[in-house]
Amino acid sequence: MQRGAKKYRAGIVGCGRIGSEFDTDPKRKTVSTHAGAYSASDAIELVAVSDLNEEKLVKCGRRWGITSLYQDYKKMLAEQNLDIISICTWNSTHLDIVKEALNNGVKAVFCEKPIADALKNADEMVKRCDEKGVILQIDHQRRFDRVHQSVRDYIQGGKLGNIQQATFYYTAGIANTGSHMLDLLRFFFGDADWVQALYSQVQAPNPDDPNIEGMVKFRNGVFCSLKPCDVSAYNIFEMDCLGTKGRLKITRSGYDLEYYEARESDLFSGYKELFQSKPPLNKDAPREFMTSAVSHLVECLKEGGQSVSSGQDGRAALELICACHESARADGKRITLPLKDSKIRIISR
Repeated sequence: MQRGAKKYRAGIVGCGRIGSEFDTDPKRKTVSTHAGAYSASDAIELVAVSDLNEEKLVKCGRRWGITSLYQDYKKMLAEQNLDIISICTWNSTHLDIVKEALNNGVKAVFCEKPIADALKNADEMVKRCDEKGVILQIDHQRRFDRVHQSVRDYIQGGKLGNIQQATFYYTAGIANTGSHMLDLLRFFFGDADWVQALYSQVQAPNPDDPNIEGMVKFRNGVFCSLKPCDVSAYNIFEMDCLGTKGRLKITRSGYDLEYYEARESDLFSGYKELFQSKPPLNKDAPREFMTSAVSHLVECLKEGGQSVSSGQDGRAALELICACHESARADGKRITLPLKDSKIRIISR
């Protein structure tokens, strides 16, 4: 942004982990919160924050130098003339906050995942934002990362060959972490045809957001297995994708890649084997998920167009979560997409 140019005014509802607190973790080497990403942007001024919890509110204000602190987000929206609002609260509150934000003239909403607690509420959020011409961006943050974008292009460009199967390992609930997983699978493989799933014996930390394991069949023919693990044992967010030309693994929560090339076997005549090789992608590109998300949001505001992680994308991820629950409740019945209707209510934090 040119010197002297007007900055976009941003506010945040929810000063908890993704809103502000993750950036207090000394092991995190990159900006990991909405507050941190706005504060790092040359195009945005973070002017106000809101939280019902006064202690979290004060800590957030102190850390980022914000003096306009509100326990009532409606008052913040009415008084602060915001261009951008981040919604970092429980998904059951998202629709109401979006309604209030649109009534107060915001230009962009940066909303945490899952987009909402029910498909009908997600649909209303998308519809209302579209009618007002407001950008709705969902924080499925790997979509903004150059490495994950390169993986998508590599797979969709056929460089891994025909995809034979994929397996995704995750922890901490089908809505909490699973939302990122299901969105990323859509990002790589496109829309899904059907889901078959069961509730896992591996417990999730939030009883309202269970682990679910199962199978997703995508329209392009790819099958992907969903495999939950116990987050109290270790955190895992990894995809193992096997094509006819090789094998690509996304490991360590998306911060590393492993690649295996199919080559002539040195053990068996007439066969090929997989040999670990240097990844054919630049895995060392800067990995600033949150600052990239905010930069992309600014680009959308300046140039128009939808976000790469749009409200429709968020709605599609929620639909997959609901379909997993629908199938698990019916003892693994195949659930065809798109869902005509779902009474599933998703509780996530």
